[in-house]
Amino acid sequence: MPYLGFGIRLRKGYLDQVLQQAPAADWFEIITENYLDDAEATDLLLRIRRDYPMVLHGISLAIGSPWPLDQTYLERLRELAARIEPAWVSDHLCWSGADDTQGNLLPLPYSRDMLEHLVPRIQEVQETLGRRILLENVPMERTGTETEIPEAEFVAEVAERSDSLILLDIANLHTSAVNRGIDPIAYLERLPAERVQQIHLAGAIVLCEPEHEQGDVESDPVWELYTRTLDLLGPISTMIERVDTIPPLEELVEELAIARCAARTYLSTD
Repeated sequence: MPYLGFGIRLRKGYLDQVLQQAPAADWFEIITENYLDDAEATDLLLRIRRDYPMVLHGISLAIGSPWPLDQTYLERLRELAARIEPAWVSDHLCWSGADDTQGNLLPLPYSRDMLEHLVPRIQEVQETLGRRILLENVPMERTGTETEIPEAEFVAEVAERSDSLILLDIANLHTSAVNRGIDPIAYLERLPAERVQQIHLAGAIVLCEPEHEQGDVESDPVWELYTRTLDLLGPISTMIERVDTIPPLEELVEELAIARCAARTYLSTD
């Protein structure tokens, strides 16, 4: 799969503005569920797709749930992917309730039983879609219960055994590290670098002018963890996201320029 550079989550509210302004993003990530039943928005999306690579990111797969996979959803996802021709398709490595499409992404028990449950389900999804998928780590809650398998080892083994790929959310990893006392660098070292295809980054908190080649990283644990990820794993397609607010598109484009600039402090992304 290609290295795409630095992208933005393309919300529906940005569609007209993107068509008019052609912002300086390398690619866009779209939420799958937003376009399964909205023909008008999908038509706008297809116009943008002529000029930008895109990836599909879902919230409804519920790959770890005990219920059978939703074949209707998978078929609709396959049809949307055939129209959009995304660089890849992703969802979350999580358990969700039956008929839960609200994005309530619940962490899994990292156990051998869950591993045996997940692998054939991921393989079934990939066979249906005709492509490998990416699965994103979700934040672990604060609890005194020990996991049977360390999270990084679990994520790596799921990817290796199912021949799937990894979407690494840096903020989620930081949250898990704080809540569970995980060493995030040791976590990163356990991941198979060749399977980490995309990064979610919750904003770039850096002191760096976009036109400059170098910049100083402000003391921010998520950003510092991101740069350590680049050190360990090399260039990875990175998307700036906001989950708590919907900022102006211009603000995200500015953050994207800062992220590009600061990343060049650590490695070449050419």
